[in-house]
Amino acid sequence: MFIPTLNKKKKIAVSTMIGYILLITFAIVIAGVVYQWLKTYVPKEGIACPDGVSIYVSDSAYNDISKKLELTLTNNGQFSVGGIYIYYSNSSSQEIAVNDLSKFVPKPKQLNPGVILGTAGKNSFEPGGEDEVLTFDINGLTDQEIYAVEITPIRWQEEKNRISIVSCANAKTKKILDLTIDQEIIPEINLQNL
Repeated sequence: MFIPTLNKKKKIAVSTMIGYILLITFAIVIAGVVYQWLKTYVPKEGIACPDGVSIYVSDSAYNDISKKLELTLTNNGQFSVGGIYIYYSNSSSQEIAVNDLSKFVPKPKQLNPGVILGTAGKNSFEPGGEDEVLTFDINGLTDQEIYAVEITPIRWQEEKNRISIVSCANAKTKKILDLTIDQEIIPEINLQNL
Protein backbone atom coordinates (compact mmCIF):
# COMPACT_ATOMS: atom_id res chain seq x y z
CA MET A 1 0.00 0.00 0.00
CA PHE A 2 1.22 3.38 -0.97
CA ILE A 3 0.78 6.37 1.38
CA PRO A 4 1.35 9.70 -0.28
CA THR A 5 3.76 11.94 1.57
CA LEU A 6 5.15 15.29 0.79
CA ASN A 7 8.68 15.31 -0.17
CA LYS A 8 11.13 17.32 1.82
CA LYS A 9 11.24 20.34 -0.55
CA LYS A 10 7.49 20.91 -0.39
CA LYS A 11 7.49 20.73 3.42
CA ILE A 12 10.15 23.45 3.63
CA ALA A 13 8.21 25.74 1.29
CA VAL A 14 4.99 25.41 3.29
CA SER A 15 6.67 26.08 6.65
CA THR A 16 8.45 29.14 5.24
CA MET A 17 5.14 30.63 4.03
CA ILE A 18 3.49 29.98 7.41
CA GLY A 19 6.42 31.73 9.10
CA TYR A 20 6.03 34.83 6.91
CA ILE A 21 2.28 34.94 7.51
CA LEU A 22 2.78 34.68 11.26
CA LEU A 23 5.51 37.36 11.18
CA ILE A 24 3.31 39.82 9.26
CA THR A 25 0.32 39.10 11.54
CA PHE A 26 2.38 39.73 14.69
CA ALA A 27 3.76 42.99 13.24
CA ILE A 28 0.23 44.26 12.47
CA VAL A 29 -1.06 43.30 15.95
CA ILE A 30 1.90 44.98 17.69
CA ALA A 31 1.50 48.14 15.55
CA GLY A 32 -2.19 48.32 16.50
CA VAL A 33 -1.42 47.96 20.21
CA VAL A 34 1.33 50.62 20.08
CA TYR A 35 -0.98 53.00 18.15
CA GLN A 36 -3.75 52.67 20.73
CA TRP A 37 -1.27 53.22 23.55
CA LEU A 38 0.27 56.32 21.94
CA LYS A 39 -3.20 57.81 21.30
CA THR A 40 -3.61 58.21 25.06
CA TYR A 41 -0.64 60.62 25.15
CA VAL A 42 -2.02 63.00 22.53
CA PRO A 43 -4.28 65.59 24.17
CA LYS A 44 -7.88 65.73 23.15
CA GLU A 45 -9.37 68.95 21.85
CA GLY A 46 -8.07 71.89 23.90
CA ILE A 47 -10.09 74.58 25.58
CA ALA A 48 -11.32 76.91 22.88
CA CYS A 49 -12.62 80.41 23.01
CA PRO A 50 -16.25 80.61 21.84
CA ASP A 51 -17.04 82.21 18.51
CA GLY A 52 -18.62 85.60 18.93
CA VAL A 53 -15.98 87.14 21.21
CA SER A 54 -15.12 90.59 19.92
CA ILE A 55 -13.37 93.57 21.48
CA TYR A 56 -11.77 96.61 19.86
CA VAL A 57 -10.11 99.95 20.61
CA SER A 58 -12.79 102.58 20.04
CA ASP A 59 -10.78 105.64 21.06
CA SER A 60 -7.26 106.66 22.04
CA ALA A 61 -5.69 109.71 23.64
CA TYR A 62 -2.07 110.58 24.43
CA ASN A 63 -0.89 113.24 26.88
CA ASP A 64 2.57 114.36 25.81
CA ILE A 65 3.34 116.02 29.16
CA SER A 66 2.48 113.15 31.50
CA LYS A 67 3.47 110.46 28.93
CA LYS A 68 0.18 108.61 29.45
CA LEU A 69 -1.65 106.74 26.72
CA GLU A 70 -5.35 106.06 27.22
CA LEU A 71 -7.12 103.40 25.18
CA THR A 72 -10.90 102.98 25.32
CA LEU A 73 -11.99 99.38 24.76
CA THR A 74 -15.46 98.38 23.62
CA ASN A 75 -16.89 94.86 23.89
CA ASN A 76 -19.15 94.42 20.87
CA GLY A 77 -19.22 90.63 21.03
CA GLN A 78 -21.64 88.11 22.50
CA PHE A 79 -19.52 87.00 25.47
CA SER A 80 -17.84 88.60 28.47
CA VAL A 81 -14.08 89.06 28.42
CA GLY A 82 -11.64 88.80 31.34
CA GLY A 83 -8.62 90.57 29.88
CA ILE A 84 -6.50 91.25 26.83
CA TYR A 85 -3.05 90.64 25.44
CA ILE A 86 -1.82 93.93 23.98
CA TYR A 87 1.20 94.42 21.73
CA TYR A 88 2.39 97.34 19.65
CA SER A 89 4.41 97.82 16.49
CA ASN A 90 6.70 100.79 16.01
CA SER A 91 6.61 101.13 12.23
CA SER A 92 4.16 100.72 9.37
CA SER A 93 6.38 98.05 7.80
CA GLN A 94 6.03 95.81 10.85
CA GLU A 95 3.02 93.63 10.07
CA ILE A 96 2.87 91.77 13.38
CA ALA A 97 3.06 93.66 16.66
CA VAL A 98 5.66 92.04 18.91
CA ASN A 99 6.36 94.61 21.64
CA ASP A 100 4.44 94.03 24.88
CA LEU A 101 2.51 97.09 26.04
CA SER A 102 0.95 95.43 29.10
CA LYS A 103 4.03 96.09 31.25
CA PHE A 104 3.18 99.83 31.19
CA VAL A 105 -0.22 99.40 32.87
CA PRO A 106 -0.45 99.78 36.71
CA LYS A 107 0.53 96.65 38.69
CA PRO A 108 -2.90 95.46 39.92
CA LYS A 109 -4.07 95.13 36.32
CA GLN A 110 -0.97 93.32 35.00
CA LEU A 111 -1.31 89.68 34.05
CA ASN A 112 2.25 89.10 32.75
CA PRO A 113 1.77 89.28 29.82
CA GLY A 114 -1.63 90.80 29.47
CA VAL A 115 -4.04 93.14 31.19
CA ILE A 116 -6.88 92.14 33.50
CA LEU A 117 -10.22 93.80 32.79
CA GLY A 118 -12.16 93.83 36.04
CA THR A 119 -11.43 91.06 38.55
CA ALA A 120 -8.88 88.28 38.05
CA GLY A 121 -10.53 84.93 37.44
CA LYS A 122 -13.81 86.46 36.20
CA ASN A 123 -15.04 87.55 32.81
CA SER A 124 -16.35 90.88 34.00
CA PHE A 125 -16.12 93.03 30.84
CA GLU A 126 -19.69 92.50 29.63
CA PRO A 127 -20.83 92.96 26.04
CA GLY A 128 -22.81 96.14 25.53
CA GLY A 129 -21.76 97.47 28.95
CA GLU A 130 -19.63 100.47 29.76
CA ASP A 131 -16.41 100.93 27.84
CA GLU A 132 -13.16 100.10 29.64
CA VAL A 133 -10.48 102.80 29.72
CA LEU A 134 -6.91 101.57 30.15
CA THR A 135 -4.14 104.01 31.04
CA PHE A 136 -0.56 103.17 30.10
CA ASP A 137 2.33 105.09 31.66
CA ILE A 138 4.78 104.94 28.76
CA ASN A 139 7.39 107.17 30.37
CA GLY A 140 9.96 104.35 30.29
CA LEU A 141 9.24 103.37 26.69
CA THR A 142 12.43 103.31 24.61
CA ASP A 143 10.70 103.33 21.21
CA GLN A 144 9.87 106.73 19.77
CA GLU A 145 6.77 105.61 17.91
CA ILE A 146 3.72 103.44 18.50
CA TYR A 147 2.34 102.88 15.03
CA ALA A 148 -0.38 100.34 15.85
CA VAL A 149 -1.68 98.22 18.72
CA GLU A 150 -3.00 94.67 18.45
CA ILE A 151 -5.30 93.30 21.12
CA THR A 152 -6.31 89.70 21.64
CA PRO A 153 -9.16 89.04 24.09
CA ILE A 154 -8.69 86.44 26.83
CA ARG A 155 -11.34 84.64 28.87
CA TRP A 156 -11.30 82.71 32.12
CA GLN A 157 -12.91 79.30 31.47
CA GLU A 158 -13.44 76.33 33.74
CA GLU A 159 -12.72 72.79 32.66
CA LYS A 160 -12.45 69.80 34.96
CA ASN A 161 -12.86 72.03 38.06
CA ARG A 162 -9.89 74.14 37.05
CA ILE A 163 -9.96 77.74 35.81
CA SER A 164 -7.70 78.42 32.84
CA ILE A 165 -6.89 81.42 30.70
CA VAL A 166 -8.00 80.99 27.10
CA SER A 167 -6.66 83.21 24.34
CA CYS A 168 -9.21 84.21 21.70
CA ALA A 169 -6.72 84.46 18.86
CA ASN A 170 -9.50 84.36 16.28
CA ALA A 171 -10.80 87.71 17.66
CA LYS A 172 -7.53 89.68 17.38
CA THR A 173 -8.00 93.29 16.29
CA LYS A 174 -5.60 96.02 15.24
CA LYS A 175 -5.86 99.79 15.72
CA ILE A 176 -3.50 102.17 13.96
CA LEU A 177 -2.46 105.01 16.29
CA ASP A 178 0.50 106.50 14.39
CA LEU A 179 1.72 108.08 17.63
CA THR A 180 5.10 109.78 17.90
CA ILE A 181 6.54 109.98 21.41
CA ASP A 182 8.84 112.88 22.20
CA GLN A 183 11.74 111.71 24.32
CA GLU A 184 13.10 114.08 26.93
CA ILE A 185 16.36 115.54 25.78
CA ILE A 186 18.97 115.21 28.50
CA PRO A 187 21.73 117.79 28.09
CA GLU A 188 25.13 116.31 27.58
CA ILE A 189 27.68 117.11 30.27
CA ASN A 190 31.15 117.76 29.07
CA LEU A 191 33.39 116.13 31.66
CA GLN A 192 36.52 117.85 30.34
CA ASN A 193 35.30 121.27 31.46
CA LEU A 194 34.69 120.16 35.05
